[in-house]
Amino acid sequence: MISADRPKHRAFTLSLLIFPFRYSVRTHCPQVVLYGWLFLSNPLSERGGTGKLLMIKFVTTPSGYRLLLVWRTEFLFYTPERCRLAHEWNHVRLTSAALPKQHSLINHALDRPLPLPDESFDGIYSFHVIEHLSRAANERFMRDIHRLLKPGGIYRVSTPDLEFLATEYLQRLHEQTACASVENYARYRWAVCNLIDQCVREESGGEMIVALRSGEFTPEHVKHMNGDLLDFLFRPAPSAFPPSSAPVRLFRADVVKRMMRKVAGPFIRRLRRRFRHKSPVELTHEKNLWLWDRVSLGRLFSDAGFRTVTAADYCTSSLPSWARYNFDQSAYGEYPLEPSLYMEGTK
Repeated sequence: MISADRPKHRAFTLSLLIFPFRYSVRTHCPQVVLYGWLFLSNPLSERGGTGKLLMIKFVTTPSGYRLLLVWRTEFLFYTPERCRLAHEWNHVRLTSAALPKQHSLINHALDRPLPLPDESFDGIYSFHVIEHLSRAANERFMRDIHRLLKPGGIYRVSTPDLEFLATEYLQRLHEQTACASVENYARYRWAVCNLIDQCVREESGGEMIVALRSGEFTPEHVKHMNGDLLDFLFRPAPSAFPPSSAPVRLFRADVVKRMMRKVAGPFIRRLRRRFRHKSPVELTHEKNLWLWDRVSLGRLFSDAGFRTVTAADYCTSSLPSWARYNFDQSAYGEYPLEPSLYMEGTK
């Protein structure tokens, strides 16, 4: 039991049962499994935590590290080998949908601190998550990640690279204006979609799916900009959630509406946003809310308290045992799974 006289801003109650080593048939290595009942007391609740009793199954890698993977879609685990390796990590899935709970997996909207104790992990990796949070939400999320890392722990981020997307757009724009053609226009349109579409789309897939289904694209350009994500876009999974319905009408009479518009308008709008059905795009946080380049992302790391911030690439990382996982490299060749901006910070 952790002492109650710890600093208030890090206080929590934690009880752990440590079970003996178990032998993993898949990895042929012993693994330690920790079952913990975590109760986050008032200090974390004051910062937005749930304060609920939580049962988490911590998984430790064969090398003895505890790692956390934060992700939004299952695209990262697109081969059986990647699925097997993912079981050696603890997981947080960005979602607002009521998805089934699983061991070593937390479903969370990242709108409040994660219900996990301080200094829990040797390394944390968020795969294409931060672009789905607002700038202010990212500042809070980055501080929370810093809290969860052990001293000397590594936080790795991958996210769409605003510099790459903007450069690609300008290049394709110049090509189309200099020599208009079907192929140049297809590349131009795809560059625009990558830069803008996911920030404004109202339906899953947006204009990207329209372009793919209409055949207005060049395969090599899509591969250049999106890597293996092409396979996922060609075969979009059917929505698991019902379509959104019309907003709840709290007051129907026109007279009442006119009387209440000035007095209670803002309050009514908040209630409507709270009780209306969310669309699949909202439930899965599909929209991009902010895009980052190496300057702005580096500043985000520094402002959160990371003492060492470095740019990385798809095949190298300071995360423990990264060579074993290397989630950012394609399973089919030596190229990135999805071209991205990669950055790491050390606590």
